[in-house]
Amino acid sequence: MRIGIVVHGLLVAAIASAALGAQTQRPNIILMFPDNLGWGEVGAYGSVRGVPTPNIDSLAAQGIRLDNFNVEFSCTVSRAALLTGRYAIRSGATQPTGITQWEVTIADALKGVGYATALFGKWHLGGTNWINGRTPIDQGFDEWYGIPNTSNEAQVTSAANFNAATTEVPYIWEQKAGEAARKAKVFDLASRRTLDREAALKSVDFMERNARAGKPFFLFYPITQIHFPTLPHPDFAGKTGAGDIGDSMADVDYNVGVVMAALKRLGLDRNTLVFWCTDNGPEGRRPWRGSPGPWRGFYNSVMEGGIRTPCIVRWIGRIPAGQKSDEIVHELDIFPTIAAAAGADIVPRDRPFDGVNQLPFLERKQAHSNRESVLYFTGSQIRAVKWKEWKFHYAFMPEPRVTEPPLMRLFNLKSDPKEESDIKDANPWAIGVFDKLVADYAAGAERFPNVPVGARDPYLPPRRP
Repeated sequence: MRIGIVVHGLLVAAIASAALGAQTQRPNIILMFPDNLGWGEVGAYGSVRGVPTPNIDSLAAQGIRLDNFNVEFSCTVSRAALLTGRYAIRSGATQPTGITQWEVTIADALKGVGYATALFGKWHLGGTNWINGRTPIDQGFDEWYGIPNTSNEAQVTSAANFNAATTEVPYIWEQKAGEAARKAKVFDLASRRTLDREAALKSVDFMERNARAGKPFFLFYPITQIHFPTLPHPDFAGKTGAGDIGDSMADVDYNVGVVMAALKRLGLDRNTLVFWCTDNGPEGRRPWRGSPGPWRGFYNSVMEGGIRTPCIVRWIGRIPAGQKSDEIVHELDIFPTIAAAAGADIVPRDRPFDGVNQLPFLERKQAHSNRESVLYFTGSQIRAVKWKEWKFHYAFMPEPRVTEPPLMRLFNLKSDPKEESDIKDANPWAIGVFDKLVADYAAGAERFPNVPVGARDPYLPPRRP
């Protein structure tokens, strides 16, 4: 009997050792992605409200703060670009549609090499009929909890003319692989305040389970704050003196701390690559108008305030601490950078792929980013192109859905960060440079046609000649 106990103990130890080995083979990935949170709200970026963000600032101090991180102009297209590594126009992911199951997401790719995957928070990539084949489970996630669409749906049940008999009630949903999605609770103004905290705690539980199992994990935590209605958790309501936005920013920082404290407690700090970045520039609606910091514009425009957002990357022991960089990086680059960090050949090769691997740059193995240009679209129309410190607007849109003549404008973002002085006529060379970047995109789209907006599943691309 004693021998049996010893043998069993050795077997358990061997299993634990094997699990630990599996855990350390590939890094864990945490991707935190707040909503409509502009540059000027974060302490490390010079918070205009003076609301402390110690947990986010700590990430910046321990890694790299990117000062020229670029995103797409609105919620759905930004999430599509982030998760697929492709400009959203390529996947047909313009609102109110989602992405087809033909797209390969970060979760799909990591799941294929042994990662556990989860999403807790805001999805917004399934379209209006998201429940029929376009939940996070259909795009590579093992489990999810959150809202399928967007935060303003929390206002539905409080509308003066709301009638439950004629208006669909929004819900927070949950689902695991192999199971049907089910309603967890009504999504209203009360649950809007607590959703991010619930998602943070579910994130902790997910990490704990996979740490015990010795399995690498990909945690996608798309935070719903500070999208309108910007209503903080009751713990922070009225606490900062900076209104709902200030209180909600303190709430965001607290929830980041919940996740990071658990990571440290589990002993996974050094084997986890952490991204904290935001999907768009600040909210423009009053009374919840956010701050773009030194830039001009809000989300739903391609002004720098709408598409240049905070991004912090930390990987202890791999990414040197205390870095700041003005090199161009795009959310498209997160997919291939994660793939490189995981040591996995998981980037799809059968379609145009716009992201570039930025790991050597983040690790300071090279001085410059692997990207020097970005295209900006609204819907199917190209609006602007950034190249190095230059930005050319083909259709100048200073406010969402508002254009003004002259449509074509050129700015040097180093000397004119607010995009106020058109210097196109003084730099006639520029149009050729930007037209070439657009032509390169167009040539690729002709050879590999973009997924049509509204394409249904199953989708297969047309055969190429």
